[in-house]
Amino acid sequence: MDKSKIYVWGQGCLAVLKVEVFFKFMTFFVIGPILDWIFTTWVLGDTPVFNEGMFFSILSPLGLILTLVLFLAAALWCYYEISCLIHAVYWSRIGERAGLEEILKGAWGNRKELKHISILLAAVYFVLFLPLVHVGYLNSLVPKVEIPRFVIGELQRTNIGSLGVYAIRAGSLILFMALALVPLAMILKNMNFIKAVRQNFKWYRLISLTDKLKLWSVFILWFFAESWLLDLLQGRLIQNQDFNLSILKYFLRSQSYRTGLLYWLFFTLLQCVAMALVYLLMLGILEKYGELPSISGPEKGNEVLKRTARTAAGGGRFLAAIGKKFWNSRKHKKLWAGFLLLLTAAAVIGYFNEAPLLHKPWAIGHRGCMYEAENTIKAVETASGLGADYAEIDIQLSSDGIPMVVHDEGLQRLAGVSDKVEDLTTAQLKELTVTSNGKTGDIPTFEEMILAAQKTENQIGLLVELKPTADNKEELVNKAIEIVEKCKAQNQCIFMSLDYDSVYLLKAERPKWWVGYCIYGGAGKIEDAVWEYKIDFLAIEEGLASNSFMEKARDSWLPVYIWTANNYDDMENYLQMGASGLITDMPDLAREEIDSYMKNHQEYYVYEGKGYPQEK
Repeated sequence: MDKSKIYVWGQGCLAVLKVEVFFKFMTFFVIGPILDWIFTTWVLGDTPVFNEGMFFSILSPLGLILTLVLFLAAALWCYYEISCLIHAVYWSRIGERAGLEEILKGAWGNRKELKHISILLAAVYFVLFLPLVHVGYLNSLVPKVEIPRFVIGELQRTNIGSLGVYAIRAGSLILFMALALVPLAMILKNMNFIKAVRQNFKWYRLISLTDKLKLWSVFILWFFAESWLLDLLQGRLIQNQDFNLSILKYFLRSQSYRTGLLYWLFFTLLQCVAMALVYLLMLGILEKYGELPSISGPEKGNEVLKRTARTAAGGGRFLAAIGKKFWNSRKHKKLWAGFLLLLTAAAVIGYFNEAPLLHKPWAIGHRGCMYEAENTIKAVETASGLGADYAEIDIQLSSDGIPMVVHDEGLQRLAGVSDKVEDLTTAQLKELTVTSNGKTGDIPTFEEMILAAQKTENQIGLLVELKPTADNKEELVNKAIEIVEKCKAQNQCIFMSLDYDSVYLLKAERPKWWVGYCIYGGAGKIEDAVWEYKIDFLAIEEGLASNSFMEKARDSWLPVYIWTANNYDDMENYLQMGASGLITDMPDLAREEIDSYMKNHQEYYVYEGKGYPQEK
């Protein structure tokens, strides 16, 4: 291979790496926190909201305006990062060695294209669409947009849903390839988004089929290679919120964090190399057809940055002089040194202190297990035989007010009928045959399920998810209480719901019962508010699991159960983070992983008994 080409590739990779180090640091510690603070303080009013509530939290006129402004600010930062990357690779390709200051200044100079009304379309393209496909043009602020795993899981329970998932993925990739040259047109030719789209198709008409296929093949290879890598590393890569002031504590204390950081560094380095090579390929193709725009070389020096650095250095020297003068003015230096040492020791102990977990980890079968029809008595009995501590089930009210064990509000997926659970009587529901996981079964009442669970060998516990409608929350809570007490199953059942009103009602009626809040998402700083809720535990969708979130839960003495964890490596990672329960379709895998974890890790648990911690 031509040595000059290898040299250009190497320079391009180094330039991309240099830019990414800067943008990741600024995003994690400056830009991201600022945008989060503005959104939390001014849009939400310091009141984070969860689940479906987060979609209604910005609907006030002021909220909509501020959200739009923040969205455009995020788009500008994402665009600026990609602009810096393209400029860095462009200059490396023509033999110009640009420092970080020159790259930042050169990329910032091209902003005319952002003053057009199409900035809204460009924002959607850069903040939502490109991270959704996650090929070629990557940014640090919105690293990836993806459909939550639990939504994918639900869709894949039906053939039509599975086809829909594949169609979305394929359609987004095809659309990306059709518009792949738009960022180059915007950045290198200073075009607004509409003109860039036209230029994109003009370039495609000029480029030969062979070169188009070469470019598209690279995109397809990237798409599938990254999907394979992410599946391989599922749950192990640390998230943006894990880069905070506790990073040293996480690193020293958590094997999970060290592994995740190592994988993240490897993955990020791989992405930097891939971006450099793809940008070089696209620039080379444009040059081949005489369409590569000519942009001036980097401007050397940046007096603003230099003055800022000199000012910071001067300020540092001034503070050092003040500190020295203060120190020399004290007669009893040993006393002050001892005080400073004690203060430092207290700070270090507080920083590295780790709260104990409330109870040993549980294996929790999701809707019983995947080896039988979901939410059936047989699914729960099978979960019990596989070593599950609890089986998660869902209850809804029938039209005659009987709690029934069934997940979906509508019965199309499970029973092939268009009716809703709330519209059918218990007798009508009992006549239906439900099909899932390749098996069939009947819809049991909540009472029947409790009695069946009490007869299992290990008297498996039930994690009961309340699924009320808007009109029957109080009725569902009261009926659940009535049945549990009738069956004397107070020590066997724990409860949760996506609807906090139902959680609050149940906790108010039976304060000693174990009741938790189930969340799949939130708007605002979740970790600053949810601990104040009147709950005994949290059940979170696995996309919310991060080292920072789990640390806050541990410090708040709030157990966290993660759903739906079906990957063996994910399970190990979540346990290392401090998960107190794994809600999984495969409780046998969870049982095996938890037992292995307990043998190899020493933990202190506040409660050592069976079942949930109870006040004596």
